Amino acid sequence: MVEQSGSEPMSQGVLALIEAARTEPRLRRLYPYTSHFTLWFSASAGHPFAVTAPAVEPLPDGRFRVRGPRQTTVLGETDTAPAAIALVVANLPPE
Repeated sequence: MVEQSGSEPMSQGVLALIEAARTEPRLRRLYPYTSHFTLWFSASAGHPFAVTAPAVEPLPDGRFRVRGPRQTTVLGETDTAPAAIALVVANLPPE
């Protein structure tokens, strides 16, 4: 994912999220993927994805928005990618 990132601001935001997510042990059991500049985490690596974790997206102003797995609930907005990933981890379903 890191090697495929672009240079535009939204791509750089996704790259920052990927870099932050790779340091979180609880996220390593999930399959990360991106769609429409949003970083998702699936319990399965194949289609259909089993999304039970929050998703996170960069915002045009450089901040990040974390949404629930169904995208209908905003869990919060943060100023940094590591803070956004921490919010994702804090809202993971129980193991």
